Amino acid sequence: METRLIVTIITLIVLLEGFIIYLFIKYKQGKIDENPLRSITNKEWKMIYYAFFKWKKRELPDGVDSFSIHKNSNYFWLFIALLHEQVLEAIFFHFWFKQDYPSIAYIMTGLHVYSILYMLGDYNWVRNTPVVVKKNFVTMQVGARRKLSFHIRNIQTIQKATIKYDKSGGIIHERDVFHLTALPRLFTRIFGISDELKYEIIFENPLEATGYFGTKKKVTKAFIYLDEADQFVDLLNDRKEHLLDENDEEIVEVDTRKVEKQQLFNWKLYSILLAINVVGALALTPYAIARGNYHEEMGIPKLLFSVIFIGQVVLEAAIFIFLALWMANRVKVRIPIIKSLLDKKNAFLLYRNQIASSVALGVITGIIILITSYFVSKPLGIDNSSINEPAWWVSTLGSIGAATTEETMLRLFLITLIIWMFVKFSKKAPTKFTKWFAISLSSLIFGVLHFGVASSSFEMTIGLFAAMLLINGIGGMVFGALFVFAGLEFAMISHFMADVVIHVIAPLFI
Repeated sequence: METRLIVTIITLIVLLEGFIIYLFIKYKQGKIDENPLRSITNKEWKMIYYAFFKWKKRELPDGVDSFSIHKNSNYFWLFIALLHEQVLEAIFFHFWFKQDYPSIAYIMTGLHVYSILYMLGDYNWVRNTPVVVKKNFVTMQVGARRKLSFHIRNIQTIQKATIKYDKSGGIIHERDVFHLTALPRLFTRIFGISDELKYEIIFENPLEATGYFGTKKKVTKAFIYLDEADQFVDLLNDRKEHLLDENDEEIVEVDTRKVEKQQLFNWKLYSILLAINVVGALALTPYAIARGNYHEEMGIPKLLFSVIFIGQVVLEAAIFIFLALWMANRVKVRIPIIKSLLDKKNAFLLYRNQIASSVALGVITGIIILITSYFVSKPLGIDNSSINEPAWWVSTLGSIGAATTEETMLRLFLITLIIWMFVKFSKKAPTKFTKWFAISLSSLIFGVLHFGVASSSFEMTIGLFAAMLLINGIGGMVFGALFVFAGLEFAMISHFMADVVIHVIAPLFI
């Protein structure tokens, strides 16, 4: 079964690579405007954004008319049915595989969670992209699936329409048509399910629409399945009769494009932080295998464990970084070294004093933790020499991995989240109390998360648990303060040096 699982994973990776190559060919042919990798990343994280944060519909400015496409659509009932099916299927498969094949159980559960989040994001994205008519410009967008923008002047005629069927009763699918419907076209083509077609807009000349990942398509007409199709058509006919001044129209078009190109945050910064965490996950894997023997507990080969472990760490980091940078619009997050590099400045010259201070502070923190651990261990009857650290180079890699991944999760994400929640609910700028509260709470959680490591070496008691919180809390407070008041990179540097002192240098003398 393990071999089949590995083959399945490799097959999925090969298919994904083939799909990306196909998109890059389209990109080079000029049939896609945006780099496919950037387009895929942007789409996936927008799905997560809409799944979690966009349930309150945005208010449109004055002078803009909008028309929904989801309220009376069959898509709502399909969405509810698929959501229930995915939840029940996730529970069933998880418990079915958990006892005999735990790795498959968790992979299946992860895929189902992704599917559920994708459906939530897709439905909410459709809700938040109604048809918009601003002066003489019309924007038709169906979530992430497709989009068409045109000028009223591009319309040749608007007429009533109905779905056409062939002699066998199947739906006739016309080519070069933009379908303004919330119901996914895949279900219409496979199962013959469709919303009610009410009107069709025929254009003077073929227009360019975009689909998934920015793929381009020429369309000669648009099929309208709107909730308020009559009002929409009346508005278009009225605008056709009273075209606005050409100069005003050009201004509207430029402004609309500016709004469309607005980004959630700096994607280059996101990519660099994610790349750092990929390196961290790769570095942490040998340490997890050598120190924890988790692959033996799971009953899987080292290679498969490495794939699962790295995938899990990178996926978590990708989500945490995305959410943290999104929240950074409201909370001031310091990432000075990377930002200076993006601005093509000499980061080492600018921050050499802070880097040196972070190194020194990390060494001092590591020594304080060792001294505290020594005095706490005796009353608890703990023999620190019983801790088996792996080879020095494995521990060094583990220190790199812990410094990058833990600082991303517990400082960049968690502290930012706590401060962001205070700002959101208090409607005020973060105070010193708010910042220190966030640092303290994240330090406590930082200590709790080390429970698994401590319990794997010692029998847990209340005293040992309290000592674990104290020892790890020291590092959490120092690294958290560095993150908030200096910057993320300095917290990572200090964390790395502290871990080197504790896990690489100290074992040579214990």
